[in-house]
Amino acid sequence: MMTFIRYSLLLLPLCWYVLIWDSIVFNGSIPRPTINNYPPWVDGLLVPIFWLVITPLSFFIGSIYTAYKKLWWWFAAYMILGFGFWVYLRI
Repeated sequence: MMTFIRYSLLLLPLCWYVLIWDSIVFNGSIPRPTINNYPPWVDGLLVPIFWLVITPLSFFIGSIYTAYKKLWWWFAAYMILGFGFWVYLRI
């Protein structure tokens, strides 16, 4: 059960990176969540917080964890989807 949870948590950022690739590279759109019963500033800050805080943080944590545990297929997926995005943008 713990292995399933660990791999599920490793898969979540990769799904987010696929959505980013789809939106930037292939001109798709990231689904924007709608929040009911919250002030408008919460809805306006949700996507930028994901872009500026959670995306780099999940990339570094996932990369370090997979390299430390020697999960090389996962590490390669993080490098291609996460780091490859920044190489594509030339930043």
